[in-house]
Amino acid sequence: MKNLLMQSRVVSDPIKDPLTGWWCEFYFFYVKHRDLAQRDMFTNMMLELNYDLSSLIAAANPANYHPGGTIDWVAHCLERVVDEFFRNEGEAVTISTIDGVPVASINNQSWLDSVIDETLLPEGASGESAPGDTQEDLDLRRAQYEFLRFNSLTNMTYEDYLATFGVRRSKQELHRPELVRYVKDWSYPTNHVDPATGAPSSALSWAISERADKDRFFSEPGFLFGVSVVRPKVYLSKQIGTAVSLLDSALTWLPAVMREEPYTSLKTVPAAAGPLGGNTTNDYVVDVRDLFLYGDQFANFNIAAADQLSKVALPTPDMNKRYASDVDADGMFKTPLTANKIRMDGVVSLSIAGREEDNTPTIRS
Repeated sequence: MKNLLMQSRVVSDPIKDPLTGWWCEFYFFYVKHRDLAQRDMFTNMMLELNYDLSSLIAAANPANYHPGGTIDWVAHCLERVVDEFFRNEGEAVTISTIDGVPVASINNQSWLDSVIDETLLPEGASGESAPGDTQEDLDLRRAQYEFLRFNSLTNMTYEDYLATFGVRRSKQELHRPELVRYVKDWSYPTNHVDPATGAPSSALSWAISERADKDRFFSEPGFLFGVSVVRPKVYLSKQIGTAVSLLDSALTWLPAVMREEPYTSLKTVPAAAGPLGGNTTNDYVVDVRDLFLYGDQFANFNIAAADQLSKVALPTPDMNKRYASDVDADGMFKTPLTANKIRMDGVVSLSIAGREEDNTPTIRS
């Protein structure tokens, strides 16, 4: 690919919050056959002329522009892209969907990133330790885990492990789509006239033009696959106060003072108290270092009682902190059930250097 030009127009139905801005994002990925979950079948397809792919025949799906009766390539590409770039390790692609389409997480990195339900710690919900799980054992395990986390080793893959010994494996073996281009544009609501009533209302619009002029060599059969994401800047309505209220000791203020024991930055917060005050089922544990990294949410009004506000009911009692529900998404719009769409249209122009040539005759007048 010698260059890429993407031009897009994005508009929203009337939204409820006239103040809060939104992001519009576009991603382009190179997704090889061998990146897909069914890579073995697609490899055999390339090697065997009449290889049977009937098990992959999918029903019609307008959201993927799929007519049915054939392979839904969009679904396969989207599955891998979402799994690799829009989900944490261990999260299913379908953990959160709206109308069957995977939902991206809210765009708020915050002190909540490391928060975990206390009952998920080794002691268990009953508080009774299993054999070998004395308090001393648990403290040792927590110290070991936090040492790994402090050194960014908790999410280590086998390839990462080999790399610590100087063994480098080719990216080709990772079966991971390659991000070719990414653009992110911010927009504030502007005043519009509601076409249904003639009354003024707020809506969003973007006009995006982005070039990619760096050469990219695509060495294997696959797709250049685009994904768009639109996310409002949101407030967490279940956070009733500041997280800085947790900074009440020397260790929480200076968590790096004891680097050999990074677990000292962990703090247990009662479910009925603290910044989440009664909005969680159980007590929870927070690593206050995330507060120093990502900051805090602040408002000088009652978020839960504010009507015209881009807010989501997070975190949920079971500690979902990342994915808004369809009810929250609908709640962003002035008329949630009937005018709740973000519409986009555009064109992508590509210059591809390869063996295929355009031999269309040119007619001169």
